[in-house]
Amino acid sequence: MKRGRVSQGLSEQDPVPDPVRQWLDYLRVERGLAENTLAAYRRDLLGLVAEAHQQQIDFPADVRRHHLQQYLRKLFEQGIGAASRQRQISSIRGFFRFLVQEDQLEENPADLLESPRESRRLPHTLSIKEVERLIEACGAGASRFPLRDRAITELLYSTGLRVSELCDLCPMDIFIEEGFLRCRGKGSKERIVPAGDRALLAIKEYREKERQMIPVGEDRVFLSARGRPMHRRSVAEILKRAAVSAGFHRSVSPHMLRHSFATHLLEGGAGLREVQELLGHADIRTTEIYTHVDRRRLRESHSRYHPRP
Repeated sequence: MKRGRVSQGLSEQDPVPDPVRQWLDYLRVERGLAENTLAAYRRDLLGLVAEAHQQQIDFPADVRRHHLQQYLRKLFEQGIGAASRQRQISSIRGFFRFLVQEDQLEENPADLLESPRESRRLPHTLSIKEVERLIEACGAGASRFPLRDRAITELLYSTGLRVSELCDLCPMDIFIEEGFLRCRGKGSKERIVPAGDRALLAIKEYREKERQMIPVGEDRVFLSARGRPMHRRSVAEILKRAAVSAGFHRSVSPHMLRHSFATHLLEGGAGLREVQELLGHADIRTTEIYTHVDRRRLRESHSRYHPRP
């Protein structure tokens, strides 16, 4: 491939090449991957497709390892982070592996691609007092459904759910008397998660006092004013408004509550395996990032209080 700027990919109107479409269909039907994950893989592959077209390379038949290495090098030169490049490599590897398995290619040009070294950034978290301030501030101001907003915030912190998992919750997934809920995580894998009394009470109050005010819509726990399932962006806006009302000088995201949930559990004595199960992590190495947070705070406490730090 020639030197130059990597193409930003094909637009939504451009046709998706059949091999890419077949791979995405396989991931959707056989692997049960979530639509958000499929959309990310689609963007990754279409960026490579567009670059191949720009360089007049027949995709995927004439793509070789050095083409892929040059493409990834361009991404690096453009400032694309290690995490994003790692996902690009995963997409490319999975795609070409699928083509070989389907006998559409004889060799996999992505076999020996090197993964970029990713510096693991510690997740941003809130303190317990900050979480309490955030929850108290939820629903303040111009919110039409303050009980819904508070229930959303309570539940995110009480369970560590991903925002997509929260938006997908159906009424039949909530077991208030038993004290737990059922959610569907990545790859449509179901797991049972305990929920705290405050979060369950907040859901109950929302159901009894506000939900009937919303037009009958889709079968979800949390609905928009038009009776549609809550969108991730809407949940993020709820937390953003609450952070402003609470007087925070930094933004707060749904994932920050998930990080805070895990960190506070470990600080309270929970085991790493237990936290892994609650978060729905397939690999415990993903959960181990929170032990770094815990160790960092231990070091800070040691330096502050030990007579000879």
